[in-house]
Amino acid sequence: MLTAYERKLLASYLANIASGLNRTDPEARELIGWFAKRDHHLGSSPRKRRSKRDRDRKDVSSEALGCVEETMRKECSDIQAKRDRTALRLRRLGKSTGLSRTDIGILELLLRYETHAVFESMVDDIFGSSSMLKKALNLHGRAMSLILGLTANTVQSRLRDDAPLVRSGLVLIEDDGDLEIPRRLGRLVTAPGNANVDATRLLLDAAPQTDLEWADFDHFAADRDHIERLLAGALGSGKPGVNILIYGPPGTGKTEFCKALAVQLDATLYSVGEADVRGDEPSRRERLSELRLAQRLVGKNSRALLLFDEMEDLLAGSFGGFARLRPLRSYRSQATASKVFMHRMLERTPAPTLWTMNDTDEVSPAILRRMMFALALHPPNAAVRARVWARQLERHDIEAAPDEVTALASEFDAAPGVAAGATAAASLAGGDIAAVRTGVRSLARLLSCDSPAQGLPKRFDPALIQADTDPTALANRLVARKQRRFSLCLQGPPGTGKSAYVRYLAERLGMDVVQKRASDLMSMWVGQTERLIARAFAEARDARALLVFDEADSLLADRRLAQRNWEVSQVNEMLTWMESHPLPFACTTNLGDRLDPATLRRFVFKLTLDYLAPEQANAAFRSHFDLPPPPSLATLGNLTPGDFAVVRNRAGILGQMQDPKALENMLRAECTIKPDRPRNIGFRAQASCETMTPPTAAGSGSSTLRKG
Repeated sequence: MLTAYERKLLASYLANIASGLNRTDPEARELIGWFAKRDHHLGSSPRKRRSKRDRDRKDVSSEALGCVEETMRKECSDIQAKRDRTALRLRRLGKSTGLSRTDIGILELLLRYETHAVFESMVDDIFGSSSMLKKALNLHGRAMSLILGLTANTVQSRLRDDAPLVRSGLVLIEDDGDLEIPRRLGRLVTAPGNANVDATRLLLDAAPQTDLEWADFDHFAADRDHIERLLAGALGSGKPGVNILIYGPPGTGKTEFCKALAVQLDATLYSVGEADVRGDEPSRRERLSELRLAQRLVGKNSRALLLFDEMEDLLAGSFGGFARLRPLRSYRSQATASKVFMHRMLERTPAPTLWTMNDTDEVSPAILRRMMFALALHPPNAAVRARVWARQLERHDIEAAPDEVTALASEFDAAPGVAAGATAAASLAGGDIAAVRTGVRSLARLLSCDSPAQGLPKRFDPALIQADTDPTALANRLVARKQRRFSLCLQGPPGTGKSAYVRYLAERLGMDVVQKRASDLMSMWVGQTERLIARAFAEARDARALLVFDEADSLLADRRLAQRNWEVSQVNEMLTWMESHPLPFACTTNLGDRLDPATLRRFVFKLTLDYLAPEQANAAFRSHFDLPPPPSLATLGNLTPGDFAVVRNRAGILGQMQDPKALENMLRAECTIKPDRPRNIGFRAQASCETMTPPTAAGSGSSTLRKG
């Protein structure tokens, strides 16, 4: 059923069509046929005004067309109807986006066509395309101009690339010229409420509130506060072209930070293109259209921010999704136009825009240069995680002792959003701290944030490290120095405590550990390994963490033995970053003799770890089993701290923790499966603890501390 205004609008469309057609046009007969079948929609009966002779004609007489026009003009004048709610909302939208009356007329036709069956039937039945691949409302067809009573040139000019309708994202033009509108505009028809509702509130979605607080992002407080000041200035001045990029692995809290940032600024954050009007996933073209519309609607609103999550959606494919918005372009010119279009959109965006993405590797430098600030997000350190967990547990009335909170922070390298989700889920289930742990563990498996390997083994004792340098004395010296820039290379057989000592040192320094294995960095793609190496150093720098490379012989292999160019380039990349990294870093390897000779000069300290001395083996036995060591234990010459940890686990399962003979046999078995004790392995110390003065730069020579 049509409202009075819709009947009047339909009558005006039909009158315009009849006025613009000739009797020989194929659309003329379709018009007469459609008019005759559906006159009940208009409250008139044109069939009574046509003679039988006119109805039987195979062509259309001029009189018949004139009759339709005359009838519809009279219908328009007879219907006394004010604009309905949809039309009034369109006018408000037009005012917000700077549209002319002609633009609003074009947009109204497209909206009625997309949302009302009668208007759709009129257009498709009268102007049905000869091709199934095109719509009747096409940039290259004449339906639009005939229906609206405009010249073809006028329609073309209002749908140019730089015209308000297209530039604002209100009209989308497909490659073949088909005209579409964002599905979101359907809210102008369906949304409840009166006609005076603000177009911005009607068409844009405010981001939901976050459960996190500003303090939950203390792990990057300096950058966080800088962004706040930057955006406060942008909101106050209305300066265009303010773009902030926030990137990092999934689950690091990028979106939640944007929400907390808006709260801190007392601004409204609008999420752009997260779902279409039906709640379905939007296409890249739809997301970009909605971004342009949001920019136009928000304009220079002094308290509004835009959030575009997953910027990768716009950059996928050869043209990044932009070329499909540009009509009448060749393949080559589309690629150029899409880049220029994106650059201009970033430069001219009237509202500060927050962009998030997981990976910046494939982003053009030209795009990155148009960002005012780029923030790399990494998981927070243990101290910040503990504060986040404590706040979330208190917020959801879940009791937890301080040591339980600390354990959660140590066990799970989880972002604030994961903590919020796990505690909320436990609260809904009526659970306790155990329910929280269950929930976060389920998420941690997916997000790879469980067991971050930050803490020390429970029975770690630096006195059980057999090395050519006193590990405790070295740690004391490094902790006492104000300058924290140094490098370590630890080599020795498996299980001798290389990684554990690095964690011990990090704990003494009050630093988190960023640990990278060769498998984390090696890639099959040309240049990707080098990028991952650079990213690892950047991640540690941003997190103010101690960077550890396990299996360093895979990354720093002797270039003289290289067979491929990439084997050389990855070593060169490592050396470059090792020389310039401003924080401590360490490399561990079981195969020190395979390292490139040039790499050894980059390490300030080189430690060779070895099998336990007899007195150390006895101490390890007492520490792990609370039993006196058997005398024959001293005959096992290749025991490591790792052997005792393995045997303790095995004995616990077998119920033999109190059987010294069984424990000794298990330790002997561990020794038996190892190769013979190697000679001249790795590198040796040159200086003593009493005379060594550590250099001030990571790449300015090397020194070691000899035990003694």
